[in-house]
Amino acid sequence: MIKDDNFFALARSGTLDERWEYPIIVNTQNPDQFINSGEELMILGNSFKKTLTYPELIRNQDSKDIIESEDIVMVLNTLELIERPKNLVDRILSIRKSIGWKKLIYAPGIGDPFLIPVLVYLGISVFDDIFIRKQSYRGIKYTSLGATRAESSLSHNMDFATYQMEVLRESIKNRTLREIVEKFQFSSKALEILRILDFSHYSSVEEIFPSRTPYIMANSIESLQRPDLERYRRKIMNEYEKPVNREVALILPCSARKPYSTSKTHTAILSHIGEFRKYIHELIVTSPVALVPRDLENIYPAMFYNIPVVGHWYDDEKIMMKETLSSYLIKNSYRKIIAYITEDLGFVRDVLPQDSIIIEGNIKSDANLRALYSAIDEVIKGIDPKKGNRIDHHVSRAKFQFGSWIGKYIEKARVINNYNQEMLVVEGKPAIVFNDRLGKYTINKSSANWFMENGKFLVEIDNFKPTSNVYSVGVLDATSDIRPEDEVVLHHKGEIKGVGIAKMPYDAMKQLKKGVAVKVRN
Repeated sequence: MIKDDNFFALARSGTLDERWEYPIIVNTQNPDQFINSGEELMILGNSFKKTLTYPELIRNQDSKDIIESEDIVMVLNTLELIERPKNLVDRILSIRKSIGWKKLIYAPGIGDPFLIPVLVYLGISVFDDIFIRKQSYRGIKYTSLGATRAESSLSHNMDFATYQMEVLRESIKNRTLREIVEKFQFSSKALEILRILDFSHYSSVEEIFPSRTPYIMANSIESLQRPDLERYRRKIMNEYEKPVNREVALILPCSARKPYSTSKTHTAILSHIGEFRKYIHELIVTSPVALVPRDLENIYPAMFYNIPVVGHWYDDEKIMMKETLSSYLIKNSYRKIIAYITEDLGFVRDVLPQDSIIIEGNIKSDANLRALYSAIDEVIKGIDPKKGNRIDHHVSRAKFQFGSWIGKYIEKARVINNYNQEMLVVEGKPAIVFNDRLGKYTINKSSANWFMENGKFLVEIDNFKPTSNVYSVGVLDATSDIRPEDEVVLHHKGEIKGVGIAKMPYDAMKQLKKGVAVKVRN
């Protein structure tokens, strides 16, 4: 039986029959893992009876190109599919959609160590050593820095593949698999598969991609299309609403230090215009997140990415930033826009209204800082200042995390600092707490009713009292807005049982019988 321990989008790690950890590369010379008797194929204890030979299967158009055992689905034509990566991606995703999460996918014959990371990311959990043995006989030796030539490389290559599987299992557990996949760029096919997933199957991957990871190392152009970054940008363009009491937009460059407001550059700017901040809405333009309103600078992903800073933007980055800013400004209007930017961000001029004020150059210079002060001083004349407070940022951030529906519940909340965390108190009860370390709000039972009333982030369980974990066997239903690592409310037929953090995709919670579905908080 499959026991999933961890998920990362389509990838999963766990144990099969409490004996084998997956993802796994099967040793075809080990009869405990692989037996081919001619009549029956045994892989990790799973039997595949050969009712048709492979040529007959190809000719028989009514048959499937997969064979199923109790826990594993074997894809028969992977050697053909791998030559056309688009077909491989389409087929594996189709199989996953058809069978759900109840079985592992086995792709025979394509266990190329430089392809395996992206194939695991695609959702394949079982490989064999046939490809590695063939390449070893040809004198190919695999290393973490690429392939080289060496005699008697089989033992080394098998050890390399085994270690690779350990790394992949650990990266799924730690939610760093995407970084591993982007680092392994030795194969053009691997990059092709990753790009096909990002560009052609975003929706399928996004709905199971975790809502947060420990960090984002945006070291390659592929990072721009990470589903969590694309999800953020789409929410900025289509859902985010600026605070109602901000009439002037101030566009600023990013900083290496995060949150941006703690950097020397932003501190210098804000110290010069501090008296005007009640009028303005600060917007930071950068890659790979594109646009970060000041009220969102502490959340994921804005607080958690790192990118090489060289004072140069690639065309893909420029297009992404301009498209995001343009869409944002269509949805959110301002009386005036002031852009206080470095020369490398000059391209944002293309999407700003013609009457925008643009101050470009050295943002630390006294002359430019005085010009910024004068520009804001002139623009705010005649604007009735609507003094904001701490709750404004909280309302904006909470709406971004959970949806606009939550705004009405917290717009009159009191903000209390508790152990360096800001807690929102509603009707005398702690409701939600902003966790700086996680870059998100955590919920508790006093706010759980809000989620029940709106049908959001709900996991229905059997009639029991949840303790530290809720296992998938106890889950009856889950709403489709849940992503792994999301805050969720546990209930039984409308009776609130607790709150916690989702550890599986919502559909896996409903399908699987083993594994932790929700880590319970209270």
